[in-house]
Amino acid sequence: MATTYVGFYRPTTDSPANASLRATGALPPEFGKRVNAFPANLPATCKLIGSWNVSGGPSVIIVEAESFADLTHIILYYAGWLEFDWRPARTVPRDN
Repeated sequence: MATTYVGFYRPTTDSPANASLRATGALPPEFGKRVNAFPANLPATCKLIGSWNVSGGPSVIIVEAESFADLTHIILYYAGWLEFDWRPARTVPRDN
């Protein structure tokens, strides 16, 4: 059974993204490629629900994961770029 997780993330203190933003005002192209390739690199047991970048605060990613190994995969995928704080969440039933 999959669990929904909310991940709060921000650049690591030594992230190349921070240095690039300060120097050029833009993110490094290799980081953009990594972000765009992210959904295709998720394990089959992990589903991306959504991700939002928030200026000046932690950004948010929501996934449905079968195990903590799925979250570890995401942490390692962005190692050196982003740090994550994962929280399990309960989905709320709704009528649609």
